[in-house]
Amino acid sequence: MITLTSITHTYRGEIVPALLDVSLILGESTVTALVGPNGSGKTTLMQILGGLLAPTSGTISIDAAQASADDLFADSIMASSSRDLDDVPATILIQYARLRPTWDERLFAHYARRFGLPVRSRKTLGKLSAGQAAVVTGAIALASGAPITLLDEIQAPLDVPTRYAFYEEILALAGECMEGKRPQRRFLVSSHMVSELEKVAEDVIVLKKGVLLAHESVDDFTCRVCALTGHASDVERLLAARPDLAVIAARELGPTREIVVDLRGGTVDEATLASHSLTSSPCSFQDAFAYLIQENDQ
Repeated sequence: MITLTSITHTYRGEIVPALLDVSLILGESTVTALVGPNGSGKTTLMQILGGLLAPTSGTISIDAAQASADDLFADSIMASSSRDLDDVPATILIQYARLRPTWDERLFAHYARRFGLPVRSRKTLGKLSAGQAAVVTGAIALASGAPITLLDEIQAPLDVPTRYAFYEEILALAGECMEGKRPQRRFLVSSHMVSELEKVAEDVIVLKKGVLLAHESVDDFTCRVCALTGHASDVERLLAARPDLAVIAARELGPTREIVVDLRGGTVDEATLASHSLTSSPCSFQDAFAYLIQENDQ
């Protein structure tokens, strides 16, 4: 279990924190989606979890023992679509990764075959296409065996078939960890392609402007937002009876009104819907994310 307590980070020369008082627990879930708009603090959070950046304040513990940046660095690996390693030849990067005690050569060989990795290329990553470089670094991260595996927008440069194949490999590896066939690992995956993460992750962390908006299972997150539709007067009757319902969005369709509500504070059962002549429809994972961000803009 990894526990973050009141993590705040402000970059030098900045006034507004990149992360503000973030507290959460990464429990048994193997794959966690990390989503949020640009500038929400996703990369900062990953760098802190990877021991690459010390928080301005707050603590991180692993299984109740406080973890230093060095502890986190030793237990983690971070791969991103940034071109920070463009001057490093692919062969050197792979040789360096093989020094990790948990490295799985057979697994990496599988990725090399499936994705056609340039494992013998003396080209620097900068000479590879953005997609090739991303697959190389992503495959290294998966084969590393690192207990904390951080994938920061690694799939962004990939074409659709390669992206989906990469998701399949994450799921296969996570499944083996859950079944006890491999040591326990946690995968934290960030992406702006929110809809794709619904089938990959077990739970989701949502950040906006450095603030934690949600951390819950993907199923709970999706179910918390729904659309209620009916005659405008019936919708008004429901809202009068249920002032606890948070209305995120509304639109008029002639005499009909549709409202999108956040059900975190409660539920609307079938009997209540029937008594108000309303229908309910669930929102997609992506819509739930978009509405949550919109709600917190208001």
